[in-house]
Amino acid sequence: MRNLALLLSVAAACGGSSTSRSSSKPTKRSAAASAAPAAAPEGDLYDRLGGQRAIVAVVDDFIGRVAADTRINQRFANTDIPKLKLLLVEFVCMATGGPCKYTGIDMETSHGGMEVVDEEFTALVEDLVGTLDAFKVPDAEKDALLGALGPLKPRIVTPKERLHPVDEKLLARATAVQDLITSKQTRELMGAAIVAARRGQRNWADQLFTRVESLEGAKVADAIPAFRNGAPPRVETPLEHMATDAPAQPRVVGASEDDGPAPKSGASLKGTITVDGKPLDGVGLVELYPIGQKYAKRIPKKRVVEQRNKTFSPRLLAVPPGSTVAFPNYDSFYHNVFSTSSTQPFDIGSFKAGNSRSMKFDKPGLIRLGCNVHASMAAFIFVIDAPAYVPVDGAKEFNFRSIAPGKYKARVWSEHSKEATELVIKIKDGVNTIVFDLKDTAEKGPSNDKFGNSRVVER
Repeated sequence: MRNLALLLSVAAACGGSSTSRSSSKPTKRSAAASAAPAAAPEGDLYDRLGGQRAIVAVVDDFIGRVAADTRINQRFANTDIPKLKLLLVEFVCMATGGPCKYTGIDMETSHGGMEVVDEEFTALVEDLVGTLDAFKVPDAEKDALLGALGPLKPRIVTPKERLHPVDEKLLARATAVQDLITSKQTRELMGAAIVAARRGQRNWADQLFTRVESLEGAKVADAIPAFRNGAPPRVETPLEHMATDAPAQPRVVGASEDDGPAPKSGASLKGTITVDGKPLDGVGLVELYPIGQKYAKRIPKKRVVEQRNKTFSPRLLAVPPGSTVAFPNYDSFYHNVFSTSSTQPFDIGSFKAGNSRSMKFDKPGLIRLGCNVHASMAAFIFVIDAPAYVPVDGAKEFNFRSIAPGKYKARVWSEHSKEATELVIKIKDGVNTIVFDLKDTAEKGPSNDKFGNSRVVER
């Protein structure tokens, strides 16, 4: 019964999935649900609740109540409602002993960076109670479900000490801007953003204000400091339209030899990356700098890091300085790509499917990408001034097919590394083979949000 409490977290697990809003309305009580007994007899809870048809009807009613609840319905404006319903049905069916398999993500992953507060948790609980009462779910089952929610609350709700309320002077400016908005719907949206900022839900307030900006434009510019102070610089390059049927990007992109065949040489280097003696799980990179030899600068590129199915692709992109990278969104919902990396911090903003925004990367170094809406998303851009480099995909072998013999400074990195490891290697004529073993030093879990706040959910 304890796992049934995850019903409330599944909504968050499906959050950030579409720009569509729910048009569902509370459904009438199904015959299957109305046949549920007043007391809980023996047998699977799935059967006692009325089986699949009853669960579908209950989920429809619950989603309809949430969509009508002004305390929390904005949370679902960026949600794929059909997928949300499907996953809720899967979960309740599985958790109650039915013949289903839940295909969603776990609660900790789904809640990272959401900054859920007590008021929102309470609203969900009250909406769930309303649904259970409407379908006359027996007291024994209802009490067991609701009783399990209490212990899980600390894993869903962000403690107040981890929230950072916005200064009231800035909020006063935002309120003055709200008074200039004529649309009732947009005024309410701005009001929700101000409430979130006052609570200290910086990420959520920024997402709400971004939607206001898309509707009102420069009219709300004076309110920007209330919602953006402390975030990386916003990129304001024009939006570009991308073909929505473009093929997906590979997992790693950017080997120096992709420019064309390297000069003929009598030497080559191949090998693998391991982490603490184990095959690499993730992506890595090998750079080679010839010692005592001159080399030409590489030509800047135009590359792509896409957002598709809540994933960045490629996960690792290597480019020479001066390269331009486009960040198209192929999902039907908003993302917010950002980086707080010292190499080049930026916030690219939010835009819909089929749109893209580009920026230029001049400074060599590592840039870790995150999405401020989806904490589990991560990718890496390496801006590299080395003459030879190759991205590495897991345990697969890397290969420099043609490289001049001599001494090289090798810089080797994996996504499990806090910093790259440097060492000197000697390449001889013929085939050279090497294993670079790195230490696991990177921090675990999602990166901090764009305001520098932790997105790790307390267990």
